[in-house]
Amino acid sequence: MFMQTGKISEIAYKRSVLKKINNKTESIEVGIDCATMELEDVTLVMSSNCIFKWFKGCEDYYIGKAINALCEQNAKPKYLKVDINIPADFEEKQLGKVIKKINDSSEKRQLDIKQCRVYVSNVENIIANITIIGYSRERHARKNIKENMHVVMAGTAGIGATYIMSISRKEELLKKFSPTFVNNCIKTGEYLDVAKMTEIAFASDAVAVHAVSDGGVFGALWELASSVDLGIEADIKKIPVWQEAIEVAEVFNYNPYLVDGSGAILIVTEKPEKTVEYLNDSGIYATDVAVLTKSNDRVIINGGEKRYLEPPKGDIIYNLL
Repeated sequence: MFMQTGKISEIAYKRSVLKKINNKTESIEVGIDCATMELEDVTLVMSSNCIFKWFKGCEDYYIGKAINALCEQNAKPKYLKVDINIPADFEEKQLGKVIKKINDSSEKRQLDIKQCRVYVSNVENIIANITIIGYSRERHARKNIKENMHVVMAGTAGIGATYIMSISRKEELLKKFSPTFVNNCIKTGEYLDVAKMTEIAFASDAVAVHAVSDGGVFGALWELASSVDLGIEADIKKIPVWQEAIEVAEVFNYNPYLVDGSGAILIVTEKPEKTVEYLNDSGIYATDVAVLTKSNDRVIINGGEKRYLEPPKGDIIYNLL
């Protein structure tokens, strides 16, 4: 059976991964993107990402994406581990450029590179596996999520994809839009870091946070509900989306709610008004978009219409690069 490029589907993950692992900890459940390990006085948090589609600045982009996942535990990133597989004909000079970009990103983000291994194998293109390790003083377990809790979204839909497409296919966009508009699309890269909004969310008594990533905000809503075996009802009209994301999505024929949404988070809270107020007062747009339900139905409301969410099946953005 062929799978769509990107994160493996939930059905395949449950069938071919979870069923084969005996020690089922919360960290390997569907919809949880970082692992936690309890030490004496601190929680060690780890997250990883894989670069298999390359575009300008992708090294820094995917390091940031892995850090965003750590923010689900309000963790401080500290260390970076890199494993790279290259084909036999890959030029050493090109490898040096990749390592230099990874090093520059780690220095910018104050990460210590603890390991960097490179292997020559029968891969067709270079593949880099990035692991970020950090720590948190307080663990935020998903088991504390209950029905009737609200889900606040901070950030806006489809920003990760908007940035990627405006960087990698800039010339195509310039045929349709002004240079000013395209530059504004590229500048969405300034809104990919979720550390500040996550910190504010937990300060407002958030129960849990889920970083939007592959599969977009619709995928994140499904993953959040699935990780605690609850249903969810979201109002699409309350989900913020910038015009830049809409315009770029129309050019490349994808749904901005279903593609890489790095730069946004979903916040589970019993006090949605307080969470929204804290974030808005800090200059971060946030709105109450959904509620968790006892039913397993995961739905999007659009006026009087209701549509059912589907489990994430990778991310079409990888097919466009």
